[in-house]
Amino acid sequence: MIHIPTTMRPGVFTDLRVHAAAACGMYRGIAAVARTVSGEPGEATLVRDPAQAAVFGTDSALYEMIKALLEAGASQIYAIPAGEDYTAAFAAAERLPVYLLVCDGGADVLAAHISACCENGRERIGLLAVSDPAAAAAAAGTLNHPHIAVICDGGDDTHVTAAAFAAAVARFGASGSLNGLPVRSAGGSGGTLTAAQAEMLLAAGAIPFEVCGGEAVCVRAVTSCTKDADGEPDATFRDLSTVLAVDEVLDTVRRAVKARLRGCKNNAATRESIASQITVELEAMRARGILDSYRPPVVAAHPQDSAVCVATLGIRVAPEISQIVLRAEITV
Repeated sequence: MIHIPTTMRPGVFTDLRVHAAAACGMYRGIAAVARTVSGEPGEATLVRDPAQAAVFGTDSALYEMIKALLEAGASQIYAIPAGEDYTAAFAAAERLPVYLLVCDGGADVLAAHISACCENGRERIGLLAVSDPAAAAAAAGTLNHPHIAVICDGGDDTHVTAAAFAAAVARFGASGSLNGLPVRSAGGSGGTLTAAQAEMLLAAGAIPFEVCGGEAVCVRAVTSCTKDADGEPDATFRDLSTVLAVDEVLDTVRRAVKARLRGCKNNAATRESIASQITVELEAMRARGILDSYRPPVVAAHPQDSAVCVATLGIRVAPEISQIVLRAEITV
């Protein structure tokens, strides 16, 4: 019902209704892992204001990361102080309801943690801060993981840039644009990357941040995955936006069909219903711009186990535009 203004005076009036929007996309909590001067290693703490993070030492990397996340508008932030080898910190992160994990070290343990989460249907993105460009390129080459991005700005507080970028990923998700995005004020110790270093980092699978107008700007959001299992060049999961979109599709479809596990028989009617539900979710993501197109899902009983229902999806992720080429044909 549209309310009629009570005044007789001519004018333009507003009938504003505020509705609680249904949650869409995956839950994007953030966990920050870093070395500290105090705090119990491996103990996760839900932080809502900088004062809570001060217990780790106001000059610690973890405090600075938490402060950057809060200033960027992130919510549901977990602070985890790292011990000598980060093992306890990432073990504590396993139990947390987070999608993004930003850290200042522990690359090998991070890779094992992210892989284990993804294999168990709990996709996560790891953001690793590495200040030195050569070290960042080497780390990306070693990791070669679609769910891990190496952050480098060539400055003294790359961990802060990584935290601010994590907040941006949480805010925009798969439907936003991260390329060319300013994430924070560069300050006095901001990035000092040259154009050649930025190109080198991108080729290696690391995300360079340049200073532009006093802000740290993401040149291009890429993952560390640049090669396939055989070591050959592979750009399938090069862009972070692709991985974010795939994760959101899988998480959304998984939640949509999970309720059908209880009390349903693996028969034609159930499989048709599952296919219809998946189609609804895929169409919603296509409308949001996350997917470019999709094929109707095929749902069938597993040929070797009748208790298993297999749903095959065919999706085309809408790629993020990174370049526009103007082709000029001039006649004189």
